[in-house]
Amino acid sequence: MGDDIARQFAHLPEAEAVDAIARHVETFWDPRMRNRLRALVATDADTLDPRLVAAARRVRDRATRKETEAQP
Repeated sequence: MGDDIARQFAHLPEAEAVDAIARHVETFWDPRMRNRLRALVATDADTLDPRLVAAARRVRDRATRKETEAQP
């Protein structure tokens, strides 16, 4: 499904596509789907659309920052 979403944004410049994919994943995917995407990127990044991989890493980094900022 992630590669399909990446193809939907293929008409955009790469940086914009990555941002759009990341926003889509953050907005519409439930935590289980995001966790599965993280696992796929960790093990099979070579088989995924590079824009999806970059977006997944962006989503991961944003989530990590939010968790860090929320800690007292």
